[in-house]
Amino acid sequence: MRYIGNKTKLLPFLGDVLLQLGVTPGRAHDAFAGTASVARSLKAAGWRVESSDVMTYSYVFQRAYVVARHGPDARRAAAGDADLRRAIAHMPVLRDGLSVLAEYLSAWVEPEHGFISQHFSATGGRMYFTDENARRIDAARHALHRWREAELVSEDAYYLLLASIIEAADRVANTAGIYAAYIKKWQPNATKTFRMQPARPVSRAPGSRAHRDDATTVARKVGPVDLLYVDPPYNARQYSGYYHIPEIIAKGWFEALPVLKGKTGLPVDRPPSSLWCNKAGAARALAELLGATGARHVLVSYNTEGILSDDEFLDILGQRAVEPVRQFKQLYKRYRADQDGANRRYRASGVTELVYYIRIRK
Repeated sequence: MRYIGNKTKLLPFLGDVLLQLGVTPGRAHDAFAGTASVARSLKAAGWRVESSDVMTYSYVFQRAYVVARHGPDARRAAAGDADLRRAIAHMPVLRDGLSVLAEYLSAWVEPEHGFISQHFSATGGRMYFTDENARRIDAARHALHRWREAELVSEDAYYLLLASIIEAADRVANTAGIYAAYIKKWQPNATKTFRMQPARPVSRAPGSRAHRDDATTVARKVGPVDLLYVDPPYNARQYSGYYHIPEIIAKGWFEALPVLKGKTGLPVDRPPSSLWCNKAGAARALAELLGATGARHVLVSYNTEGILSDDEFLDILGQRAVEPVRQFKQLYKRYRADQDGANRRYRASGVTELVYYIRIRK
């Protein structure tokens, strides 16, 4: 999924940092999981991961990529769904149950005019998705909900498939990568067909857990860990407004319909603004998190566009460290949700990713 702050391209860098520090796999807390790319990488490397984030779509990714260890059994779903059974009889041979169910949700279930079609398609007045793709998203999300309600899929299977629906929707979203606005002309990606490409679960490190809660609250709850990884926003972007459609897809609309407002269809009921998105709040929140964690080793990602000055940042880290703070750097191409123009000028095409290491317990 296109995501501000996504660390997928920086995973080798983070792995090298841990190697240089001699920090070996144990128990880790990824405090701001986002798309769960770092938590998933840690799990694949043998870490038992506690991941957390306040957003529901992040919880879906955590359950799919950090917690889940087994894919679905298509026979279990087919036993209770006659339409799925008929579709399987005509499908090409696929490698496993996850592929079968994703194929059905992508291309075989009958498209339907549901919540996404009504509010986030051209017909609905907001050009986030073509009418066809919106109906396919509605149908896939509704079918998955029915399967879960009827206990035709396991919880692992549910989250693996839901994560794939969110990611497939993002690939055909008519945006520049965030949902704060849609583009008024159809972009090439938006005219492609909605198609799920589910990722296989990571079977290593049993016992990993996902949390939909504040990072500091979770740090207190999970207790002693070997590693805390911190990668909060450090900027003014409120993710609840930038990714409201993935959040709606993650939550669903089957128990209660979300009430929307404005040109982009923001839910009226949204999380409060994050402390991490203003200078004073970020400084206080970082200090509180470092005081709450039971970690021995702490890695904190930061970059040259953060709202805290380098001196402020180092002062907060230094107050908790029992050894000198160490810094690691890597230049990477910055995320751009749009292009330079009359009203927007990026400071640079690259951003220096900074990773600080502190040891807070001997």
